[in-house]
Amino acid sequence: MDNFFYLDKGEINKNYKIVDINGGDKIKRRLLDLGFVGTNVKILRKSSLKGVFLVELRNFVLAIKRNEISKIVVKSYE
Repeated sequence: MDNFFYLDKGEINKNYKIVDINGGDKIKRRLLDLGFVGTNVKILRKSSLKGVFLVELRNFVLAIKRNEISKIVVKSYE
């Protein structure tokens, strides 16, 4: 059985596959518009002070706030 968890619990430099987005309609729509569901993502950096994550997906790097990344459901890709 697949082990699903939220992306904010992921490790740096590991690949994950995004399977779903939980949360309000506004956040979900924004992340879906960016093509988040069904794609692979890698956490590049976590900032504990500001709560910002740098992630790489679809050949670009994106900064995402902790409250948004904590709504992205992923599973291990490797």
